[in-house]
Amino acid sequence: MRRVQQIIDGIPLGPYGRAAVVFAVAAAITFGLFAAAGAAGSVGVLLSAWLGFFVVFVLYRLAFFAEAVPLQLPGADEPYTERLRRSTGKQRLMPGSEPTYLSVKDANDSDVEVQAEDRVLGIEFNGHAIAYPLAAMSVREVAHEVFEDVHIFMTWWPVTYSARAFVFEPGSGQEPDLVTVRKTLLNSTVLVDSDGNEIVQFNGQAVTGPNTGGTLKQVPVVSTNWRAWSGAYPHTEVMSLDGTPETDMFERYYVTDRAGLYQQSARDRTWHDKDNVLGVEVNGTFRCYGYPALIERPLINEEIGGEPVLVAHEGLSGTAVVFSRIVDGQTLTFSGDSRNPMRPEPEPGEVDIRRRINYEPWFLVDSQTGSRWRAISGECVSGELKGKRLEMLNGLSGFWFAWSRFYPNSDVLGPGASAKDGER
Repeated sequence: MRRVQQIIDGIPLGPYGRAAVVFAVAAAITFGLFAAAGAAGSVGVLLSAWLGFFVVFVLYRLAFFAEAVPLQLPGADEPYTERLRRSTGKQRLMPGSEPTYLSVKDANDSDVEVQAEDRVLGIEFNGHAIAYPLAAMSVREVAHEVFEDVHIFMTWWPVTYSARAFVFEPGSGQEPDLVTVRKTLLNSTVLVDSDGNEIVQFNGQAVTGPNTGGTLKQVPVVSTNWRAWSGAYPHTEVMSLDGTPETDMFERYYVTDRAGLYQQSARDRTWHDKDNVLGVEVNGTFRCYGYPALIERPLINEEIGGEPVLVAHEGLSGTAVVFSRIVDGQTLTFSGDSRNPMRPEPEPGEVDIRRRINYEPWFLVDSQTGSRWRAISGECVSGELKGKRLEMLNGLSGFWFAWSRFYPNSDVLGPGASAKDGER
């Protein structure tokens, strides 16, 4: 198969030209066989054409005609060549209107807006906080925000369960833009900026265009529910669901065994293909935390890339975040200071467990000063350091089948990890 790929790639034509050559060759060979067997009539011609089309179709499904692009994987000395596939499936219609934003009060007062347990993606930048319901982002995929002269593009790709917020600093040339195109790479959607760079959403890396090999700067994104986010950030705005479905259209996909638009198994079986993971990079070192492991180990004080970090998982809201443990030059060590129960399991015949969830935020305490901290925001609410905030690091969400392909050399907190394993 690799030899066939090399021969096809060696044809000095575009994808359609190479497909035409393969069709002609396959059809000619088949017709020659029919002719040698004395069946070179109209039936032989039709069967030869059918087989030629079949060969092209099979190779098309295997992306043999797609453009090959370089992808620089962490820890690899040489770029890895992967193919840009055309997105399969029906083209979805995006909302025709620009999104509108509501205050916490307006969102909570409306029966058709965000509900307490709805999943949202939250960002906080320079004192401004915005929440994006998954129901809205699964349709829009990209939201453009401007904070003074800094442009932030909030992006969401439900196929890999990846939320990324990319930053364009002032002075970067023409007015920045970032839109999705009908292409994927390793099941991640591809974005195009105003300079013509094609950028992989999962890792922010440009694979074509003038900035090929470069990576966009990101700000942290928190995946949580509306009740937890609005409680931690009461000044937040939230994207309205106006013009979009009230529920996430991909909810059924999230719980199936299908891994991507085209089936893509994980590189190893540390986790199931569709297990959600949280990845983080510090000083060039990548580490991955599976949510099943974080349920067992919801609080981890450790070092990554020589820096002290804190990983916290709030059970009731299903929120995992990563912070630096350094505050005013002092390294803190944290423990839980309140109950952190897990989400209840559905009872037999129960349709909606949300009625039984009595949410209370999880708080932590540091052993150095005894100060109390809100787990999902890193805000100190009482004690010597009241008013301080832990620096949130960029936690990268995603399904394991995607993370294991883009970051194959990352350390992984695997199943059954002991407390000692996480306190490094």
